[in-house]
Amino acid sequence: AAAAAPAAVAAAPAGASVRWPFPGAVRISDGYGPRSAPCAGCSTFHDGLDMNPGEGTPIGAIADGVVSSVTSFDDGGLGVHVMIDHVVDGQNVTSTYGHMRAGSAAVSVGQSVVAGQVIGSVGSTGQSTGPHLHLELHLDGVTAIDPYGWLTEHAGPM
Repeated sequence: AAAAAPAAVAAAPAGASVRWPFPGAVRISDGYGPRSAPCAGCSTFHDGLDMNPGEGTPIGAIADGVVSSVTSFDDGGLGVHVMIDHVVDGQNVTSTYGHMRAGSAAVSVGQSVVAGQVIGSVGSTGQSTGPHLHLELHLDGVTAIDPYGWLTEHAGPM
């Protein structure tokens, strides 16, 4: 018998290799860059994009890739989170999905994922002010970049 296809949040457009983590537009509560720290111990420079589709909303991988890290416990920082390594337009990109709901990580290290595949759900674990997805993107595993600008460039508008 054929294996079932991985669950997907929404189908990516034909030929698209990159997609947003949620279908349709969602509220953004904090963008990439300098900010006023929203909580004690929070950074004044935000390395990611905070998206608020509602607690428990499934999170889709932004592109095909391989899971490089799964932290399934509340580590106090990003909380429950998943990291996926991708190659997009010949460039190494790592996506990090933070503050996921406890127990929701649906992938394991070394697993191949496809764009849109559910990797977990929105929560508020770690250093968080409420349920949201904290999405970070790093080039070559080092340089943090603006997820909104990068996703808009590679996946089109939200």
